Amino acid sequence: MELLKGNEIVDILSRKAEEKKEMSLLRLVILGILGGVFIALGYLAYIRVAGTMPEGFRSIGNFIGATVFPIGLIAISLMGAELATGNTLTMTLGYLDRKVSLVNIFFNWVIIAITNIVGAILVAYLFGHIVGLTEGDYLDTVLRVAKSKVDTTYVAMIISGIGANIFVSMAVWIATSVNSMAGKVFGLWFPVMIFIVIGFQHSIANAFIIPAAMFSGESTITIFQFAMNFASVFLGNVIGGAIIVAIPVFMSNRKCNRLGYCEIPYSDK
Repeated sequence: MELLKGNEIVDILSRKAEEKKEMSLLRLVILGILGGVFIALGYLAYIRVAGTMPEGFRSIGNFIGATVFPIGLIAISLMGAELATGNTLTMTLGYLDRKVSLVNIFFNWVIIAITNIVGAILVAYLFGHIVGLTEGDYLDTVLRVAKSKVDTTYVAMIISGIGANIFVSMAVWIATSVNSMAGKVFGLWFPVMIFIVIGFQHSIANAFIIPAAMFSGESTITIFQFAMNFASVFLGNVIGGAIIVAIPVFMSNRKCNRLGYCEIPYSDK
């Protein structure tokens, strides 16, 4: 299995950013909702696997649940849906490669973040509450997990969000580096699984689990707490994807002059 070079990966992702810039609003909305649905379904699978584990086996349940959670990002990548956290890497690389503007970046992030939330909440309400897949025997786990997301400081939420999106960006980069289906699946699966095992916060995943707890009627979490959690974690996700990952990988795979103009791949020296 041949791996693409770093500058080739930057080329692919920056061209994807340009394609996202050209998408109509309707298409962005539809693909954004779909992306939120996929992430929420992955989290729902996690709950159904880990939700009834006895107290002493909670870490084992978390690990097993983490192995099924990545189906969300795998589906997004292979089916062409949109995910705000992954776009922090892609759109930033497009901007650094001079293919999109800052206005394009913020427009994409805002629209996709909002529609991702809509998709995640739809799954929480329809499948979690109406069908009851996050309630009954699974409700205690949903309430505990959701409460743990909001019962921490905003600084901790931001830092946790940074950690999560370092792994999401890693997954996007690795999956882009290969052309085979198996390579893409494994490239997406392992990094996402690891950030779930660690316990980092992902804003779109939180847009499923927190509303799922709220819909049950048993949670004390307020809409304000949910909104502040999303804002804080998403800020961390942006920092992790756009600043900590995108800028260094771009500069390590492009030759930049003193004015900051980067164009010629290092491999072409």
